[in-house]
Amino acid sequence: MLSSLVVPRVPNYRPFVSLTLRLVRHNSNSQNRWLARQKNDHFTKAAKEQQFRSRAAFKLMDIDDKYKLMKKKHKVLDLGFAPGAWSQVARKRVGPEGMIMGVDLLRCPPPKGVFSIQANILSKKTHELIRFCFARHIQLNKHDELHKDHGYFQHMLEEELNHVRESEEYKELFSQADVSNSVERYPVDVVLSDMMANTTGVSIKDHYMSMDLCDAALIAAIDLLKPGGSFVCKLYAGSEDSLLESRLRKVFRKVDRFKPHASRNESKELYFIGREKLAKVDKLKVFLEE
Repeated sequence: MLSSLVVPRVPNYRPFVSLTLRLVRHNSNSQNRWLARQKNDHFTKAAKEQQFRSRAAFKLMDIDDKYKLMKKKHKVLDLGFAPGAWSQVARKRVGPEGMIMGVDLLRCPPPKGVFSIQANILSKKTHELIRFCFARHIQLNKHDELHKDHGYFQHMLEEELNHVRESEEYKELFSQADVSNSVERYPVDVVLSDMMANTTGVSIKDHYMSMDLCDAALIAAIDLLKPGGSFVCKLYAGSEDSLLESRLRKVFRKVDRFKPHASRNESKELYFIGREKLAKVDKLKVFLEE
């Protein structure tokens, strides 16, 4: 097993940046063009009318309408969930007995009925926390221990990250005991990743940044997704598409590329859809063997 969640590199794959979202300055002309495009965009208008947090909601609806990934009672992990449009769609698709958990580096109040944590998906502790939260959600609902704005254990996570103190639940969560003895190792039915760093305008750099994020999402899927489960991740298209597809085919029986109708024609974004996760996946073979 990998000793950490840092992705091993292959010889021809050399990302230029770390997995940190970066602020990019745009000149006033590009800002004006973006604002004009948003104002006249059909999906942006529809998102406002239907009270979705962004037009991205229609991308996930298009994907799920085609591939039927989300079903009633499913547990869904939404990576890079801010501002929350995908979680809104997932919430409707899985019904009241399903569960949605959003994870993001950014602080973002989750949509109604969605639980969230502000955390780095590359952290092993984040994976353990996700397992714990999915395992305990029924009990917590009964005891009404949810934060009204931030969902499960948001305050506990902040305390742990700031090294303020460690609660009794955290001691249980991060003990050396095998996680399978206390919580389900693979609790998630669907992993969604709409993660994307702010684009720089340099295509190859933006592509490698998105490849890093896809690798992070794939690791989460290998570690948390049930056998037979489904996976969606966004990619900024480029020369390493085939490398990611090859990795996905070592994890899922079916792998497809898809560009939703809501994706702008000029955009280089595409989505990989993985279905029917294999029962046994060797993480080292996925990332080290070409």
